Amino acid sequence: MIADLPLWIATATTQIAATQDAGAYIGAGLMIGGGAVGAGIGDGVVTSQLVAGLARQPEARGTLTTWMFIGVGLIEAYAVIALVFGIIIAFTKP
Repeated sequence: MIADLPLWIATATTQIAATQDAGAYIGAGLMIGGGAVGAGIGDGVVTSQLVAGLARQPEARGTLTTWMFIGVGLIEAYAVIALVFGIIIAFTKP
């Protein structure tokens, strides 16, 4: 189909497709990287607050640890969702 078009239209069409692919790859990389950075910061904040809570009230260890694991699980779910969406964006054509 592209062979039937004049050369300048075929070249422009190819460049547009390449630009769209590059934008999708950059967006996917930013999404995956942002998810990883956000999850790392969130895990650090949750764990630091667990340590602070245990320093103040050591007898509440079981409750605080349970809530910490629930919070870390939710934070890691965010990273996995960002990874899945990034892969979808990277490997599907717009």
